[in-house]
Amino acid sequence: MDFKECLYSRRSIRNFTKEKVSDTVIKDIISAAIQAPSACNFAAWKFIVIKDDNKNKEKLENQLIMNAPYGILVTYRNDLYVTGRVYNDYYQSAAAAIENMLLYINSIGLGGCWVCGLPSEKQIKKAFGIPKNFDVIAYVVFGHPQKKEENSKKAIEYHYGNEKDYKNHKRRFTLEQVICDNKFEIKEGDCTQTKYPKKSLLMKNKLKKKIVKFLRFIKLR
Repeated sequence: MDFKECLYSRRSIRNFTKEKVSDTVIKDIISAAIQAPSACNFAAWKFIVIKDDNKNKEKLENQLIMNAPYGILVTYRNDLYVTGRVYNDYYQSAAAAIENMLLYINSIGLGGCWVCGLPSEKQIKKAFGIPKNFDVIAYVVFGHPQKKEENSKKAIEYHYGNEKDYKNHKRRFTLEQVICDNKFEIKEGDCTQTKYPKKSLLMKNKLKKKIVKFLRFIKLR
């Protein structure tokens, strides 16, 4: 597919088959990642490839990650920022690499999803031997997509509003609503006026897990 088709057809895929992805393809995905721009060209990223046989995968405590056959944990050095902590340029550098991965994954007929719903960074660093001067940025799941997406009605409504917009991959706002001319502008129905959920479904699920763990602890005592 050409670049515009790749860009416009990319979408988050959360359900995969068990079909294998070769090590060569995985290297190609990361090769696409490192073509991204980075602040001062430091390129201080490290990519941890995680497959189904990795026992530490369970410590990421995320059902989407557990169900995906392949994943890449993206990390970046946190002591080399150029603009300081205010603009977090090292996060921006890693984010550019992640988008490159997702576009390449789509271009070769695979599916992927950018995942930020992770447990504490301390827990992840311990599980995967990540040094203190590296930050965990995000996790990318990928693999062969199922022919029929099996997203729940609740998930579709949360991300897209309705099933029709989900199938058409409709963007939340129009170009006219997101483009500002020379200064910040508020436009009818744009993101400044939209009511977003105060807590994501993921945060609610995490809270439920903590409550269950606490209750079990009390019961054992």
